Amino acid sequence: MTPHVRGIGFFPALRFAVAAPACLLVCVAAAFLYPVLAGRTSRPRLMLAAVLVGFAVLVLGGMAVWGPEGLALAAAPALLGSAVAASWLVARFVDRPRWSRVGTAALLLVGVLEAVGVVQAVSSERASPVLKLTEAGSRFVTLPSGARIHYVEEGQGETLLFLHGNPAWSYQWRELIRGLRGSYRCIALDYPGFGLSEAPAGFGFTPREQSLVVQEFAEQLQLRDVTLVMQDWGGPIGLGFAGRRPELVKRVVLGSTWAWPTSTREARGIFSVIAGGPVGEFLQLNFNGFASFGLQNGVVHAMPTDVLETYLRPFVPLERRGIAAFYPGQITAATAYFQEVEAGLPRLADKEALLFWAHLDQGFPRSDTERFERVFPKHRTVGLPNANHFFFEDTADQVVAEVRAFMPARP
Repeated sequence: MTPHVRGIGFFPALRFAVAAPACLLVCVAAAFLYPVLAGRTSRPRLMLAAVLVGFAVLVLGGMAVWGPEGLALAAAPALLGSAVAASWLVARFVDRPRWSRVGTAALLLVGVLEAVGVVQAVSSERASPVLKLTEAGSRFVTLPSGARIHYVEEGQGETLLFLHGNPAWSYQWRELIRGLRGSYRCIALDYPGFGLSEAPAGFGFTPREQSLVVQEFAEQLQLRDVTLVMQDWGGPIGLGFAGRRPELVKRVVLGSTWAWPTSTREARGIFSVIAGGPVGEFLQLNFNGFASFGLQNGVVHAMPTDVLETYLRPFVPLERRGIAAFYPGQITAATAYFQEVEAGLPRLADKEALLFWAHLDQGFPRSDTERFERVFPKHRTVGLPNANHFFFEDTADQVVAEVRAFMPARP
């Protein structure tokens, strides 16, 4: 199973790195074919359109026979539309070639942009270094639902359960685990579709389903008196679990996250519409764009190359990129689930909370932290003026120290 997204980007066979050169070759071939047709028929444009549409139908037939289910249907609008557009444009330019400096410059610019795009798309598919997590390595557990969950576990003592965001996976917690494993039992899992975890058949990858997987994981490992450490999507996923099973949760640590519906008029909602729409999907599926951009712009200090590549490694396979494109849209699409999470927050009012406010994270302003302060009366808030979305990358030592002060040490 792989994460689902909308549009043609779901099928690696239709990615930009393949489609762009193919379209260029078809247009060049059509430019040579059109003069031949013009010398043999009185309606060369109609004939060219028939040839190109016929070729598109032939390709769609091959996709239907030899391709995965749904490939031909997904490709049909683009292929047929491109065939009609190419037949009109090629004929027009061959019949009335108008070369001007502006036109020539524009054509060259389009060509350069297309070439750069193809190169970038191909380079985003290159193999990355072998994954290196923590010194103790990683573990896997198969849940009763069929999900195969990858997780990291180190240390002994009270349990810290780390829940990651998007685009990320358990690797994001490596520095905190290294700093805390001497005193606590640190567990960080990947949700199905993220990192190295695999989803069961029929899994929809929605936030509600991921939250149920976290609950199933906690029950499978018989976790009790857990301190949840949550960032970004880890918040609604973890707090959903906590609201359903408050008896399993002892404390919460939150930063750059939220737990309520988002309007399309606020900054986070606008981001959801753009990054979760066709443009965001195109950039992520073809260039690993959202994952790369989000990670590099979510920290203040530049990540070392090896760290960034390891972060991105699970998103390199074309069939696993969809999850990063799917989740931005869920910020506004999963309203019903967010209403459930918000309704469950009063059940957690007695929990102690450590709240981190990253001042440079525009997606999670001070108002979100203030809402959590009202939810958790027994809270301590730590401002991080020089940290962004992935605040633990810039302030790992400080975050570790604050968590140690918040948690009782192992006797």
